[in-house]
Amino acid sequence: MFRLYLRTVGVLIAILPAFSFGHPGRASVVPTEAPFPKDYFRMPVELADVRLSGTFGELRANHFHTGIDISSKTGTVGLPVYAPADGFVDRIKVQETGYGNALYIRHPNGYTTVYGHLDRFAPEVEKYVREVQYKRERFSVDLYPKDGLFPVKKGAQIANMGNSGSSGGPHLHFEIRRSSDQKALNPLLFGLPVPDDVPPHLRDMKVYYLNPDREVLESQSLAIEPRPDGTYGVQGDTVRLPAWRVGFGLRAYDQATGNPHNKNGLYSLVLKANDHTEYKWQADEIDFGESRYLNAHTDYAVHARNGAMYHRCFVLPGDRLSNYTRTESLGAVPLYKDIPAEIVLEAVDASGNESTVRFWAFRGDPQPQDPPPHQFKLPYDVSNQVDLKDFSMSIPKGALYETLYFRHELLPAEPDMYSEIHQVHERTVPLHRYCTMRIRPDNLPEHLRSKAVVARTRNSRPVNCGGEWEDGFVVTRVRDFGDYCVMVDTTPPSIKPVVFSVDMRRKKTMSFRISDDFRTDARAKGLRFRGTVDGKWILFEYDKKRARLTYYFDGHIDKGEHTLRLVVTDDRGNDAVFERNFVR
Repeated sequence: MFRLYLRTVGVLIAILPAFSFGHPGRASVVPTEAPFPKDYFRMPVELADVRLSGTFGELRANHFHTGIDISSKTGTVGLPVYAPADGFVDRIKVQETGYGNALYIRHPNGYTTVYGHLDRFAPEVEKYVREVQYKRERFSVDLYPKDGLFPVKKGAQIANMGNSGSSGGPHLHFEIRRSSDQKALNPLLFGLPVPDDVPPHLRDMKVYYLNPDREVLESQSLAIEPRPDGTYGVQGDTVRLPAWRVGFGLRAYDQATGNPHNKNGLYSLVLKANDHTEYKWQADEIDFGESRYLNAHTDYAVHARNGAMYHRCFVLPGDRLSNYTRTESLGAVPLYKDIPAEIVLEAVDASGNESTVRFWAFRGDPQPQDPPPHQFKLPYDVSNQVDLKDFSMSIPKGALYETLYFRHELLPAEPDMYSEIHQVHERTVPLHRYCTMRIRPDNLPEHLRSKAVVARTRNSRPVNCGGEWEDGFVVTRVRDFGDYCVMVDTTPPSIKPVVFSVDMRRKKTMSFRISDDFRTDARAKGLRFRGTVDGKWILFEYDKKRARLTYYFDGHIDKGEHTLRLVVTDDRGNDAVFERNFVR
C-alpha cells in the first residue's frame, strides 16, 4: 500500500500545460422524483410572501438545516401561516431557544409538517397552551394533544409568523417529516412553487492531502475561475499536487430567481475522477441524530477561524452521515505522476440547476511529513483516556472523526481562577460526542465547592460549562476543545426593568432584562425564573436572544394594588430578586 508523503515548505501546487476539454455535460444528479408527492402540500404562506432565506441541507453551525426558511415580506412578525394540507395538531412546543413557539401537524398521507419561530398560535391552540402553562407553572412546555383535538383544514390559518426561539429575524422555519421515523425531508422536492433557474455559485476550492485512511495531513487553497461556457476551472486547466491521494473541498451556495443576495444550501455534490463517481452527497432527507456530522462534512477548522463553510468532497473515517453514496474510495482520489486524472465536481440545486468544475491533476513529488508535536496519539475508532497531572479527559468512541495528535499545555492562572489554564488541544478540532473533563482546583475553599465550575475561558468572557465536586476534582462534560480552568460563581444574576412602573393601569405588558456574569454551555443550566403577583404564578415569556422576560396582561391580574415578585436563578443557585408594588 502506498504511504503518503508531503512537502512541508515551498510551493505545493504547480501549474502545468493545459489539456483540452469537451463540451460540459449535464450533472449526474437530478432531484429525486419519488417517493414524495408533488401536488399534496400548498405553501404555508401566500405565494406573494415567499422569500427563501434558507434551504434544506444548508450548512449551519454544528448542524444541517432541516427545512426551508421563509423570511418575512414586511420584515416584521405577524404574517399568517396556513396549513398546507388537512390534518391535526400532533405536537406543540414552547421554549426559549431552538424553534421557539413550534407547531407540528400530522397529515393522513404519512407526513408531518413543522412550523418554527412562530409569534402566536391559532386562538384555540393558544388558549390550550396558556392553560397548561398556568397549570404547570412553566413557560417551556412540550405538549402532545389527543389525536383530533385540533383538526385543521388545508388553507386554514394555524399561526402567525414570528421571531421566537433562536431566530435571527422574523421568518417561518418550515419542515416536512416522515411521520413514521421523524426524519426531515427536503420540502423543495414536494413540488412547492419556488421559481429557481439560477445555478449554484462556486466560490473557491481546497485540496486535501490524505493518508490511506482518508485522514487529512495537509491542505491548500485551490483557486477556481469561471469559463465562457458557464463551467469553472483552474488557471491553466492543470495542477500538480505533491500527494499520493487527495480529496477536494468546495465552497458554494445557491440562489433562487429574484433573490440574488441569499446564500442558500446545495442539494447535491458529485465528484468524478476520469468519469468515475468517487463521491456523492445528496440532501433528500436528514436524520436528526446524525446532523452534528456536519462538523465532519465541512472543514471545521476553516469555519472556526473565519466563518467560511466548505463541503468536503471526501468522507473522513469517523463520519457516519447517511447522505453519502458508499463508493469504494469515498472521495479519496489516487494520483499518478505521468497519467493525468480528469477531476469534475458537480454542484446541483433542488430545481436541477447545476454548476461544474473541471480540471486535470497529476502527482508531484511527495515528501515525508512528521506528525505535529503531541503527548498522545488518539485513534478515532476507540475510546481514549488522557491522564495528566491535575487534569484528565475521557473521550468516548465516536467522538473523533479522524486520528488526533493530542496536545495539552498549561498557562498561569489569572485573577478569580482556582486552577491553571489548561489548553486542551485546539478549538479548531471538532468533537462529535460529549467528553468527561476533570480539573483539580488549587486553594479552593471548602465553602465554595458548590459554586465551582469548569469554565471555558481566555480572550473572552468566561463560559460556565457546569461541574460537580468529585474526589478532589471539578468534573463536567464538554463537547469542545479549548482553554479550561476552575472558577467559582457567587454572583447573582441581574434584573433590570424595561417596562415597569408603580402605575401599570395603561400598560399592556411588563418586561425585564435578565443577565448573568457567566454565559453557559455544555452541561450548565441557563437562567431559571419565577414570577408571582400576590403569591400567584404569572406567565413570563422568555426571549433568550434578547435576554427579555415579558408578561402580557392576560386577565390573571385584577384591578387594584398588587405585589410583583420576580426571582431569577443561575446555574450555581445564586438568586436575584425583584419585588415591587404596582397598581393595575
